[in-house]
Amino acid sequence: MKRLIIAAIALAALVSCAPKQNNAPLRLNCLVSVSMDNRDRYIELCMQHVAASLEDEGNIAFDLMESATDSTKFLIFETWESQDALDKHSASQHFADIVPQTGALATTVLQQMQAGVEPEGDFVLRLNCPTTVTEETREAVIELCKELVASSLQDEGNIAYDLFISCSDPCKMLIFETWKDQASLDKHSAAEHFTRLVPQIQELGTLEVESFKLPVSE
Repeated sequence: MKRLIIAAIALAALVSCAPKQNNAPLRLNCLVSVSMDNRDRYIELCMQHVAASLEDEGNIAFDLMESATDSTKFLIFETWESQDALDKHSASQHFADIVPQTGALATTVLQQMQAGVEPEGDFVLRLNCPTTVTEETREAVIELCKELVASSLQDEGNIAYDLFISCSDPCKMLIFETWKDQASLDKHSAAEHFTRLVPQIQELGTLEVESFKLPVSE
């Protein structure tokens, strides 16, 4: 399964070339890998970008999240009211100032846009599962999710599966998963590790499910 890997410095160009969906909310997931040497500086710059972007007109959500299983992997998780709002954000001064710097620190960037539009041709299934916990239940949920991640990565048809934790609020998390097709997802949902672990996670925190279809990149 091929994935779109782009240089971080090209993020703005990718956004500007995306299909226009002026009236549809847009979700961007930007998966980023950095070296351990660049990690602290990358977080510092991204948190500046988060703070500025949350003030942009038309922004619904913007956060930096860190993988709970790999400290060199991050997810920039953002939602915009419309393509117009995203375009203005991409033309902002803080975007121009910060994104080239974070791009220079990253080793790879995988950017995916979800606009509520059915893709043409082949697609994969993306599930974003926002999870909110309390300070008391946080560590228990992380351990349960790590076990779920490890088992789910072995499931047939799985492309990606990880837990990301917000750098802004450690009680906010996201289970991030991608599946080859619906049949693979259905088998996963019936698996022993899923039926055992997910109810425990739900007892300790809130767990939502957002499902999208993403086109398969050539």
